[in-house]
Amino acid sequence: MILKTEHITDSREYWGKVLALAKEAFPPKEYLCPSKLAEMAKADNFDFLALIDGEEFVGFMMVQTHKTISYLFFLAILPECRSRGYGSRALETLRELYPERKQVVDFEMLDTSSENSEQRKKRKAFYLRNEYKETGLFLSYKDVDYEVLTMADNFDYDEFKDMMSSIPLENFHPRYFTANLDV
Repeated sequence: MILKTEHITDSREYWGKVLALAKEAFPPKEYLCPSKLAEMAKADNFDFLALIDGEEFVGFMMVQTHKTISYLFFLAILPECRSRGYGSRALETLRELYPERKQVVDFEMLDTSSENSEQRKKRKAFYLRNEYKETGLFLSYKDVDYEVLTMADNFDYDEFKDMMSSIPLENFHPRYFTANLDV
């Protein structure tokens, strides 16, 4: 069952919850202030969405669309709502909102020496359970390596890189690699 969505602005009733959740859910190197997300969402190709079950705020997602891609830029579920199926419902909602687009996501690459190694394994397993597939593409930004997954059978590296180059963040220049080789 999909979740109800509402566009988020700093004047919406969920703003305080979004601020708190963003700080809790993302490590400092990955954190992006929700006011920046709201600013980005003024563009036609970004949606900053509250995820609502009934009348209850359960999380948020930021989605960028580009050509044939729907890129899940951020997904965060309230701690008390985690492990209750809301993440999977958010992905189902994403597919419903952008049915003609290839669903793409990235997340911290597996690294057994990282402090959050178990969390990374669980995150990858979550996406794989929800029909995402490995693309073989990775990217590095701000000293964090990410793995890129998609639901599409035909992933276009060049289209993804073109989309990423359109993200309006200062000094955002990720390095791409596959099998430890630069692309």
